[in-house]
Amino acid sequence: MTQTTENRVSARELFVLGVVSRAPIHGHGINRILEISGAERWVDMSAKHVYYVLRKLEGAGLVEAIEERAGARPPRSVYRITSEGRQTLRQWLQSDIGVVTTGSPFDTVFAMLAYADAVNEDETLDVLRRRRAGLAAVLEDHGAPRAELELRAAFGSAAAAMFRKTRSMVAAELAWIESVIDEASDSGWDAFRVPDAVTEAVRGDEQ
Repeated sequence: MTQTTENRVSARELFVLGVVSRAPIHGHGINRILEISGAERWVDMSAKHVYYVLRKLEGAGLVEAIEERAGARPPRSVYRITSEGRQTLRQWLQSDIGVVTTGSPFDTVFAMLAYADAVNEDETLDVLRRRRAGLAAVLEDHGAPRAELELRAAFGSAAAAMFRKTRSMVAAELAWIESVIDEASDSGWDAFRVPDAVTEAVRGDEQ
């Protein structure tokens, strides 16, 4: 078993290996799929991530790079899945990767606003309001039914379904953060902070 399969596979690894499994493709081609399919909305991936993941998968023996030349253009690497890679992809898709998990990077930020004393109440509210503005912008981008129809026509129902999921998740988080901002504005952020007694109790346990 490779080092990649021993560790928890990331969504990025799963996406890239899945794309490569369809047909040999170069890194730019994967980036184009990200761009035109809207997959970057749910896989959180950039161009630099694609090439990093490709190198990681190659090092694990799951893909192999083949140098390709087209006319006078410089050579480029085209990646194709190996037999081990195809078997690994099958294992990933049938494993517990699909078990529901919760949490996002912002959840950690939110928790630390409550645990830490690094920022004051006004700065905390500013963080929350900027998050609200960002979510509202994403939701506006996801608001046009035409975009879903275009995704369905170009990439099938799965892409359209992911579009709807992203939109509903963003809408739910936006409603949640608006409720937090309202509560913090009315009651003060101190109501969200972890009580000092909890920290003191933990310190006492360590002594």
